[in-house]
Amino acid sequence: MIKFKKGWPLKSASVIRLHPRLEGERVYLRAPQWQDYDQWTSVRFTNQEFLKPYEPKWSENALSEDFFKQRLEQQNKEVRAGRGAFFLIFHRQNGTIIGGFNLNNIQYGAAHFASLGYWLDEKYLKQGYMHESAQLAIKYAFTVLRLNRLNAACLPDNEASINVLLKLGFEEEGLAKKYLQINGKFQDHRLFGLNNPQCL
Repeated sequence: MIKFKKGWPLKSASVIRLHPRLEGERVYLRAPQWQDYDQWTSVRFTNQEFLKPYEPKWSENALSEDFFKQRLEQQNKEVRAGRGAFFLIFHRQNGTIIGGFNLNNIQYGAAHFASLGYWLDEKYLKQGYMHESAQLAIKYAFTVLRLNRLNAACLPDNEASINVLLKLGFEEEGLAKKYLQINGKFQDHRLFGLNNPQCL
């Protein structure tokens, strides 16, 4: 379960939303920047066969500079509009990119929720790195962004991702048929949700 430490929420929420940096013991999360391209494309290239079965179909230029530039521009647009928060995950010891974590489709009004998206370098699996990264992002979502709920969806056979969500306190809430396009095909997903304990 998520535990909130003293000092949250952060005071300068408007600045943090645009330029967040979330500090953990073994990782830190921050918004992607253009200078991250070389590291980003390297880790994505190395992990492409591992990641492709769990992500929307990669385009032919998915590792190009143009793709990364367009991705940054779209993400910055979403952040400024209050519709998303996007992070790269860095290993604190060596400063390398080991994954990514997104808060997608942020909604306020009657909803106050977002959907999670995340990926991790295969060599860092089952070592607690995604759990720590998710804890940081969830605290940010519930305290700085003041969301009431987070949604997540996994392919039925993605046991690693499911285990991370359950350990974080997410509850399984159902099965959605042909829910998301993954690797070129609309596929069923198991649905999970986590409510902000401060809003219960």
